[in-house]
Amino acid sequence: MKRLLTLLLIFVVYFGTIPTIHANPSNYRIFLDGKIVTLQSTPRIESNTLMVPAVPLLKKLGYTAAVDPDIPDRVKISNSNNSITFVMGAKNIYINGKEIRMPISSKSYNGVTYLPLRAISQAIGRPFGSNPTEQYAWIGVAPTKNQKIPPELQGKDFRNAVWGMTVQQIKRSETLPLVNTVTELDDYDSNMYYTYLDYKGEYNGYKAVYTYILSGKNKNSTKLIDGQILFPEKFSNMQNYIDRFFKISSKMQLAYGAPVNTERPRGRDQSKWAEDLSLGNLSLTDYYNVGRNSYYIRLYKSMHAEYPQLDILVSQR
Repeated sequence: MKRLLTLLLIFVVYFGTIPTIHANPSNYRIFLDGKIVTLQSTPRIESNTLMVPAVPLLKKLGYTAAVDPDIPDRVKISNSNNSITFVMGAKNIYINGKEIRMPISSKSYNGVTYLPLRAISQAIGRPFGSNPTEQYAWIGVAPTKNQKIPPELQGKDFRNAVWGMTVQQIKRSETLPLVNTVTELDDYDSNMYYTYLDYKGEYNGYKAVYTYILSGKNKNSTKLIDGQILFPEKFSNMQNYIDRFFKISSKMQLAYGAPVNTERPRGRDQSKWAEDLSLGNLSLTDYYNVGRNSYYIRLYKSMHAEYPQLDILVSQR
């Protein structure tokens, strides 16, 4: 019976159903010691208070979560020096046994435990701040004022657009020069149209083409579903493509944190990667989750293509 109770409490901590936040999801980006962190769940705004997923954020600081089998709904998050305990739905939180009153009670949203960012800051004894205008918040060391936030993270889904926008709305939101527009039928579905809007620009200092990908059954009312950042520069040396892939991915890590997954050739000598790429036998991919978006940078070459392709695909998770 006690084991069953423990399992039920674990379910409440990680997948709990009480109480649930009826709050608006936000586009706030969270920085930890000056670097943006990737959280699987979106921050929320409730009663003008920024609520963040407590366990995922604290895990990035070395904390672990546990449940108390003797006290229903009590959560304990701790490391070797600090202990944070609270009961789901209560406004009080205990930091190493000392009680602190929160402005809003702890909550659960989509099975994830949320606490006010201010309470987490107090609990770990580190400063915090926020910028409502640019929609970012931080704990520890604040991001520098001249730190460049990638356009893809400026509160939008892709560049200056939001998923579901029409061609006309995208053209009004985009400031880069439009270089090409194509609308065509899907090769496999004669009832589905795709529209591609290509804009010329740069990404982290490299020449790039931003492509808005829209789809719909009506040729004149397609809507934004995906984005692509293509790096069009060509090299005669295959190693240059590989080097460019890793340089861009390393810059993405500075903005988005470590990739959630990578794909690399297994059992292959890296000294032969350039040769493999030229033959179409090599592909490299890094996956990133940023808010509600998935980003993956990929390098590959089709066997019949003259040059490899290096791009970043952006889609809604």
